[in-house]
Amino acid sequence: MPSNGYEPPTREIYPAPHIDPLTGLIGIRQKLSGMRSAFQKDIGMRLLALATFAFASTSFAQGTIDFTNIKTPGRPRMFLCDPLTQGTSAIEGPNYLIDLLVKNPASGNYEGVLKNGAPFTGVSPLTGANAGLFSGGILVVPFVAPDAKADVKIRIWDVTSGATYNTALYKSEAAFSIDRLGGAGSPPTLPATLANLTTFVMCPEPSTYALGGLGLGLVVLQSLRTNRRKG
Repeated sequence: MPSNGYEPPTREIYPAPHIDPLTGLIGIRQKLSGMRSAFQKDIGMRLLALATFAFASTSFAQGTIDFTNIKTPGRPRMFLCDPLTQGTSAIEGPNYLIDLLVKNPASGNYEGVLKNGAPFTGVSPLTGANAGLFSGGILVVPFVAPDAKADVKIRIWDVTSGATYNTALYKSEAAFSIDRLGGAGSPPTLPATLANLTTFVMCPEPSTYALGGLGLGLVVLQSLRTNRRKG
């Protein structure tokens, strides 16, 4: 005991807790297993997100077409034939519409395309010295990817005989292919041209004229009968 009468506090010594080595090892393994599962889950989610992004990028890739025959080699024009006289003349003006359908690889059907985000409903041919030519602008094919080949149809109809191609009496179509659509890469490649388009002659079926002539004949006949009765 110190001479100044100070007595230090008593310190109790506790025995170290007993840890079973086997139990401790199992605990460590469980923690490591949990960490590995969380890591694998995180990696899996990242890979799934990456795959989803890649799929979405591919799915929404859209090919482009410059819908004009002005840039086609030789500038093949669109003509109208008269099956009665066998004569032809270049179509021109707002009485005619020209549109484009593209074959959808998924459905196998020819379907419409887009222009400025809306369905393309056709363009009228130019007039005067440019009669037989057309310029419909840049069209987007939502179901065919850039750089892919596309089977297409050009349709022409006389809107005075029907507002749509399906309802028109005077109409015609021609099928050909476009080797590679535009729109690939960044910056995107130029829209595809109608390089394989040839001169197009819209020739209404003779039966259409025959039906028209029959209708006119019936009108004349009815008029003659009416006149005879009056006389």
